[in-house]
Amino acid sequence: MTQDEEFRTQVEGIDLTIAAETRRILVEWLGVDPATEQERIDREALRLQQLTEDAAQQFEQANPTVPDATYQEAVQAKETAWRAAREMVLENELYPQVTPEIREDWEQFETFLDQQIEQRWEAARIAQDPDRWRTRNVRPNPTAVRVVERVWMDRPGWFRTLAKSLIAQRIEDNQPVPATSRDRLADELTELIEDEMRRNPPEDPDLPF
Repeated sequence: MTQDEEFRTQVEGIDLTIAAETRRILVEWLGVDPATEQERIDREALRLQQLTEDAAQQFEQANPTVPDATYQEAVQAKETAWRAAREMVLENELYPQVTPEIREDWEQFETFLDQQIEQRWEAARIAQDPDRWRTRNVRPNPTAVRVVERVWMDRPGWFRTLAKSLIAQRIEDNQPVPATSRDRLADELTELIEDEMRRNPPEDPDLPF
């Protein structure tokens, strides 16, 4: 087995939680690009895996199973040791990499994005762009959610997402909304939504995004 093959085998054996959390922290918080730095992510996950294995072994030695323990009890003891070790390693080695400064920068950036989105929603509302619902450029509205749940609950996810935007837009523009699925207006709006889905078909209509 070559060194690369051995490395890939080790990576494939990494605990799924360790792998997922390592990727999340490095990509979402530390800005690591998985397209060009996947090996960095893998090596960090492998480091945490090895630390967890060592810690789990120490936990097991410190808390040995009783001599007459059943096989199931022995397995549970190993699982408990692994979970405790994994939690300790992630808390001590991975999560502290997100420093208070990094967290503050992200919070400021998210606040900026929220402000930009709010300004875009407000500009579209003032302009009363009749098609803004098609791109979901409408401020979310809890009343719209309730209308869609009442009128189109049996429709697929993407249909309901568009419907929520359309109803929210009509509320903003002081236009009527359907009261029930039997409302004639519901049929008219259904045609609008289905037309948009034909124009821009989603990859999976059952998903809401």
